[in-house]
Amino acid sequence: MEIHAELVDERDSCWEDDSPRFRVYLHSHPGPGSATSTYDLTGADALQAIDWAQSHVSAGGTYAVALVWERPGPDGPQRGLVWLVGIDGNTDPATDSERNALRRMAERATTPVVVPPADRVD
Repeated sequence: MEIHAELVDERDSCWEDDSPRFRVYLHSHPGPGSATSTYDLTGADALQAIDWAQSHVSAGGTYAVALVWERPGPDGPQRGLVWLVGIDGNTDPATDSERNALRRMAERATTPVVVPPADRVD
């Protein structure tokens, strides 16, 4: 996947949320068919959510972190996910993007993301 960067005017956003909800998926092993435990985290930023996931995933397991986003729906609020790290580990990959995401998730099982000490969850 190629990364694209675009210069923007930071004033184009109309809202902010300083108390995000993260959804963390912990998979028992890489790929489809994995047992999954799912948690919602609040009171953390993205680095802390990643650190929490890395410290709670089982040996050889993978994790994914998403931002939980709510929007109005016809029958009340509807929740959705914006993937920040990885994807649903039980996805049967149909695209190169999904295959690459699952590969990177498996690589993180042996080479974790380095989180600075100030952001580590104890």
